[in-house]
Amino acid sequence: MKVWALATLWLLLPGPVFAQVGNPTDFGKNPHPAMPWSGITNPNRVNYGEVVRHIQIPSQQVVIEVPVPTPEGFPRQTQRQAVDVPGYVIAETTTGFYYPERWTIEQLNVGVYQWRKLPAEFRRK
Repeated sequence: MKVWALATLWLLLPGPVFAQVGNPTDFGKNPHPAMPWSGITNPNRVNYGEVVRHIQIPSQQVVIEVPVPTPEGFPRQTQRQAVDVPGYVIAETTTGFYYPERWTIEQLNVGVYQWRKLPAEFRRK
């Protein structure tokens, strides 16, 4: 029992700490890998540039034709319906245009429509 207590106390005593190579306070010599001056390049990195202006895209009213339920034996009928597609804001930058996530309506089949969320994207000039 004394051996375990003595070994535990010996492990808890302060001792020398072996430092890593380099100077952690000098960021010029030890840059973070995500910093552009680290020397590690990311081919997937996009240069968005500086924002020049914002372009407001207003909401749009779209007229779609949807089927109307009819009794059996009667011909199919459709009804026009107005749908508002919400607007969004595009950011024009020095290198292109940034489109945020936005909603649109797409036609899957005759009389079949579905809301779809478009992902954010960057389009070069």
